[in-house]
Amino acid sequence: MLSVWLVQILKVVVHEHQKVAVVAHTRKRLLIVGNGMAAGRLLDELLKRGCPQLEITVIGDERQGSYNRIMLSPVLAGETRAPDIIGKPSSWYRDRGIRFVSGVQVKAIEREQQCVLTTEGSRLRYDHLVLAVGSRPATIPAENQDLGNLFSFRTLRDVDKLLNLARFHHLHGRQTDTDALVIGGGLLGLEAAYGLALKGLRVTLVHRSGWLLNRQLDDTAGGFLKQVLEQKGIDFVLSDEVARFTGSHQLTGAMFKSGRQLSCKLGVIATGITPNKELGLAAGLAGERAVAVDDTMATSDQHISAIGECVEFNGETFGLVEPIWQQCISLADRLCDNTRTPFVNAPVPTKLKVSGVNLFSAGEHLTKAEHRELIYRDDNAGIYRKLLLKDNRIVGVVLFGDTRDGQDYFAMMTEKQDVSAIAPLLLMGRAFYRAEDSEAA
Repeated sequence: MLSVWLVQILKVVVHEHQKVAVVAHTRKRLLIVGNGMAAGRLLDELLKRGCPQLEITVIGDERQGSYNRIMLSPVLAGETRAPDIIGKPSSWYRDRGIRFVSGVQVKAIEREQQCVLTTEGSRLRYDHLVLAVGSRPATIPAENQDLGNLFSFRTLRDVDKLLNLARFHHLHGRQTDTDALVIGGGLLGLEAAYGLALKGLRVTLVHRSGWLLNRQLDDTAGGFLKQVLEQKGIDFVLSDEVARFTGSHQLTGAMFKSGRQLSCKLGVIATGITPNKELGLAAGLAGERAVAVDDTMATSDQHISAIGECVEFNGETFGLVEPIWQQCISLADRLCDNTRTPFVNAPVPTKLKVSGVNLFSAGEHLTKAEHRELIYRDDNAGIYRKLLLKDNRIVGVVLFGDTRDGQDYFAMMTEKQDVSAIAPLLLMGRAFYRAEDSEAA
């Protein structure tokens, strides 16, 4: 009787083991290539939905887990520490049953075999592949960019190198020389320049436009920003470009197209980003500026999706987090629940905080002939407000110094609200024009 009982127990155990094996085998292998902010947000959205049917693997070329690239500037400035911006250390993946392959690059997608080939020669299979490979720093048409001490400002590795060199040159550099040269007057360049200036370096920023943040601000607001940053010890060369960097092995200076020359021991190129489209396009996926996706983040291959800075949607590419977060929601809904949540590339305002100065920009920022221009300016307080109206509706907002009403203006703009009745009060703030609305009601 005992032997019969043991046989029955063994049969049950084997049966349950077979069921578990079948369940494990039928889980869908989801492979995410890239471990930046887009991949990290997608993981959050997947876990929020449960998705027990997915067996998730993440491949990242950096050793540490996903971190917040927006916080690289505070790390450079010494306002926070590198470990504090890593939102997903290796233990985070392990604790959630996610396989994390770090420090590895994918060099090819083999679509017929549904696998990727890594630079180490290994192959990882997938049932569904997500490309979240982001972007890389844009290049500039200048000679001798292979010199030492010339960097990008994109990764924690970049920040670490900059901090080490900044410490060295601050201690040993000659005060008659420009310590650091930063190329790019966009947000990334401004933050790099400010962070290096806080480290005690003499910094010169070069920008080919006539004013800073020329894609978000008009020349007046850009001028206000320049004055603030000059007070922080940053010099500027505007309306000019670097033609060539000088030095034999290490950077010693730069020659500009205007003929001007500057000496420097450290250079940072921060002129924007270029989508990493090559991996997807080399595999035959559709796309021009980046990997093309539809409104659910599906590529031209039904087994491959893409999100973030490496994608293009209706000819547009992305660098702000708000639309990328929406892309992650659309993709997670499709992968987990087979639900269609179309991605809409809605306008988003640009909210910036550069060197403690608040900036807000939405819609059009340059005044045209068809615009009615409303401006408030207080030079002593460092406040500038500009609203652009067309057909009695707000089509553009530029705020410097005082951005409290930015979201309110943006809501009026997106809702295409007729503001003719409150136009004279708009620049005074919502306490005035909302009161006018209440009285009219």
